[in-house]
Amino acid sequence: MQRTARDTLVALLVGCAVSIGLYWIGRYPSLALVTGLCWVCGLKLTLHIGNRYPAYATGETWNDKRWTGLSVGLVTLAALIGVSPLLDVSDELRLGLGFLITGAGFVAYATGTLAVLERIDGDSAGASAASERAYSSEGD
Repeated sequence: MQRTARDTLVALLVGCAVSIGLYWIGRYPSLALVTGLCWVCGLKLTLHIGNRYPAYATGETWNDKRWTGLSVGLVTLAALIGVSPLLDVSDELRLGLGFLITGAGFVAYATGTLAVLERIDGDSAGASAASERAYSSEGD
């Protein structure tokens, strides 16, 4: 099985598990469907980034980890504290909203990372093509 097909299958299985689990617990079909879709997209994009851009994995220093930490910290804060027991909603809905916020944050971080990586990849390809044209010896 090819890596992209395997990654897609894994993402679909995780997203389906999240959707089925949330629907089974809370009986909110739209919340379960959208949350599962967020998890499928977030996981698929993360696996795509790891496959296509392995050299851009986050490093071990604070300079590399600070933006990841900020993103994860704020999304977790929103999911756990923002959807707190002080809200007048059922526990099942609160759980579903927490999963939705976490999944949406997952997608946001992955798409932002992919946008930057594709821009860097496109800039380097365009720069190398321009430098090859500028220093070409065909006209000599």
